[in-house]
Amino acid sequence: MHLFHCPDLGKAVVELPQEEAHHAINVLRLQAGHVIGLLDGKGTFAEAEITETTKRGCALHVLRKETQGPERTARIHLAVSPTKQMDRFEWFLEKATEIGVDRITPVLTQRTERDKIRHDRMEKVLVGAMKQSQRKWLPQLDELIKLKELAVTTCPQKFFGWCEGDHVDLTSAYDPKLDALMLIGPEGDFTPEEAELLLAKGFQPVSLGKARLRTETAAIAACTWMNFAQR
Repeated sequence: MHLFHCPDLGKAVVELPQEEAHHAINVLRLQAGHVIGLLDGKGTFAEAEITETTKRGCALHVLRKETQGPERTARIHLAVSPTKQMDRFEWFLEKATEIGVDRITPVLTQRTERDKIRHDRMEKVLVGAMKQSQRKWLPQLDELIKLKELAVTTCPQKFFGWCEGDHVDLTSAYDPKLDALMLIGPEGDFTPEEAELLLAKGFQPVSLGKARLRTETAAIAACTWMNFAQR
């Protein structure tokens, strides 16, 4: 069954967003009478029958719905410095969504090599990954913020990957019963001043193994471990 993102499933008759409608009508050539799956990204899946198609729109009648609660006992929030090559950051977004994450925050640090990102493009990557992995929850995607703004975030557990200084393994520091914020810095790591700021704000420095990982690899490693720890 083809899956589409439809944020509003509160009515018996719904319409696909324009881009999803274009894909259904002009790419997949679906017509009235076809039954498709809808995901609102907020825990609800629906089966719906296409009732009408136009060049730009697709109307559907919802046949049945089912709602799933939160996917994890404790929320996983990843804050990651955008990479210079955007395709690497988009790869991270895709894989983190497939593995399981509740919130993603792009973070601007002193050594971040990219200070502008396209939020709309990243949102499309998340939607595509949600549909591909058949998850019912779409991660919250924040706008790019500065490190000092993120540092004041309140969360039961706050970690940052650090290649320098004293740190412990994430595997021993993480409590799977509590919400957690995991911060991954740029390729050049955090500056000493940034590390001091994070320590002062209650972030715990952690490592993800003996190897020095790329930003996107470190973020996926942390995401994977925290998901498996909750099982």
